Amino acid sequence: MARTGQRRDGARRTAGRHGQRARTTDLVGELARAVRDVEAAAKRGRVTPSVRATFQAVALLLREERARVRAAAMSDSQRGDQLKRLEGIATILATTAVRDSGLLALRGEDAVVSDAARRTAREIKAALGVEPEPEEEPEPVAAAPVEAPRRVVPQSVVS
Repeated sequence: MARTGQRRDGARRTAGRHGQRARTTDLVGELARAVRDVEAAAKRGRVTPSVRATFQAVALLLREERARVRAAAMSDSQRGDQLKRLEGIATILATTAVRDSGLLALRGEDAVVSDAARRTAREIKAALGVEPEPEEEPEPVAAAPVEAPRRVVPQSVVS
């Protein structure tokens, strides 16, 4: 017979709150989780292309969320709390970017957003049940009519 506080042989411990990660229901929480994953990968020195895409996706979503919070109709204290959380995520992004100079280039506003980063951002939004915005199709560039190059034509041919 097992004593108080001990398990019987063969008894298993239930997966408590540490067994599974609780689902986050807000974008800021999901961004915090993603940026921690990127930070851990950078600390290990394993910055793969998927980690770079996640980094860039978090930076994009962070910018969008910051603009949304600033424009949202909410009390100043709620706005301040949300902005404080977003600034914490931005701080982690910045310190992670300093660890790996390749990430620093992805963080700028003028950086070219990769398809993988767009896909990762859509996946993060979809995991939260947020309807992703429709992709902007690049406008097809109309090809200029190709003109024959100008040549010198003898006068005898023209007349």
